[in-house]
Amino acid sequence: MIARRTADDPPAWAQSMVLLLALAMVWHSLDNHGLYPPDEARYAAVSGWMAEHGNWLEPRLGDQLHITKPPLTYWAQALSQRMLGHKELAVRMPSALASSLLLIVTFRFARRAFGAMPAMLAVGVLSAMPLFEVVGRLAITDPLLAAWWWGALCCAWMAVEDGTSPVRRGWVAGFWACCAMVGLTKGPLVLAPPVIVAAWLALAGRLRDARAFVPWIGLPLSIAPLALVAWGYWSANPARAESVWRFEFVDRFTGGTHDDPRWLVPAAFMMGLFPATAMMTLPVFNVSWARAWGAVRAGDLRALLVAAVVLPLAGFTLLRGSSPTYVLPMAAPLSVLVGLMLARWVGRRAADVPAGERLPDVRITTGIVMTAIGIGVPTAAATVILRGVAPAWAGGWTLFWLSLCVVPAMVAAWIAMAWWGRPSLRLPALGACFVGSACIWLGAWRAEDVAMSAMSPGIAARALAERDGPTMVFGLPNASVDWYLGRWVDAGRLEQDLAAWLAAHEHGTVLTDEWHLERLPAIDPAAAARLRPVSRFDGWPMKRLVLCEVLPPAK
Repeated sequence: MIARRTADDPPAWAQSMVLLLALAMVWHSLDNHGLYPPDEARYAAVSGWMAEHGNWLEPRLGDQLHITKPPLTYWAQALSQRMLGHKELAVRMPSALASSLLLIVTFRFARRAFGAMPAMLAVGVLSAMPLFEVVGRLAITDPLLAAWWWGALCCAWMAVEDGTSPVRRGWVAGFWACCAMVGLTKGPLVLAPPVIVAAWLALAGRLRDARAFVPWIGLPLSIAPLALVAWGYWSANPARAESVWRFEFVDRFTGGTHDDPRWLVPAAFMMGLFPATAMMTLPVFNVSWARAWGAVRAGDLRALLVAAVVLPLAGFTLLRGSSPTYVLPMAAPLSVLVGLMLARWVGRRAADVPAGERLPDVRITTGIVMTAIGIGVPTAAATVILRGVAPAWAGGWTLFWLSLCVVPAMVAAWIAMAWWGRPSLRLPALGACFVGSACIWLGAWRAEDVAMSAMSPGIAARALAERDGPTMVFGLPNASVDWYLGRWVDAGRLEQDLAAWLAAHEHGTVLTDEWHLERLPAIDPAAAARLRPVSRFDGWPMKRLVLCEVLPPAK
């Protein structure tokens, strides 16, 4: 199915500008701040070791095999570091490329299926989502997962709708290839796209169409790369593999070591995918239950998009230990659904809604939220400054000036509420909101650069590099220091680890934080007596790092 061009289509320059600005927000100042501990730093340290030593099959963190995730993210980051060098941009490059691909595929797919207007609006909504903008730039697995996941669903739709056998075979191959990449990125989630597609077809009474995917061949082939990697990890260290996989997978179902509240994922969905979550078409509020159930069983693309949002949300909510970042794969399908809804408003078809259905009035909720943010954030910044509790990196009124980036978005929301009653002004109103959201993110990246210039782990790493003798990181996620130094540093989480290290070294340097240093005398007075603070640094997020000289033991 290819959407026809209509008179309501926005001009080509407007489509290009929205897409280019959305891409620019992903890449802006990507290399101007240090790595975030612990996650970004851990991936950087593992991939940096891989790039340096050329061992692509056994990712290592310190002296241990690091197999909590499949290796695709490490491979991509290691290759990027080999090409671009030992810098933050190289570590984040695969994630930024994946997020850019997600935007481009969303635009191209939505334009092909629904037309230019929904496609442009979908990209605008997607680029405004906090979870997409924040997580999509981090050097972790989730941006790559979201890109492959969305690619699999797009290929699935094209395979079902395209009746030409040679072309269909290409889309089917693309579907299983993307599923394989999902597996190499996030392990068992290799099964997620096939489950979503099977549920969509089953609800529509079209389960026989699943035969077009040749699942008896495609599914084993998509799992095979992950199985080979798992076999390699097991062969390298069976005990380590069993311990890590039990922690990562079994305990997520039993809740043995993962006991996060079940509201965490729904909360991340509602806040992280705003403003789309304020514009959803919901049963009872906008459509009757009967019509909503009929839409889910229609077997069309809208039904697939709904399944791609609802099923993962329900699954991750029930799964113990699900990270809030797991919501990211739902961002693209939700943005297309909201883009379709907004296109009906902009296209002056709001009055053509069938009986029993009402388009969401996007003005009220969005306007209230943006007003709260536009007034609340600067007010909070001013209050923090006046009370004298502003962070050290934000001297004077820096925090207040940085917070003003939210004001244009609030003004844009007011403009949208004022103009919404005039159909000819609805698209300009949405354009103003898009520009307002861009101001928020460009301002946020500026604040990020200013803050991380003071809290970057690279500052502490440089101080360590200037000191002679052995070094240890105590009570901190030390992988960030490892990456900046380009070598593994001794590390310990417990006071017993520190005592053992001090017993083996008469001199050296220990990096810790004020909290651990202050409680150490009550736990191990002998160890505390051997540490003399020599310098202090700001650390992420609100820590004070302390560099301590190791004194010789008392005679």
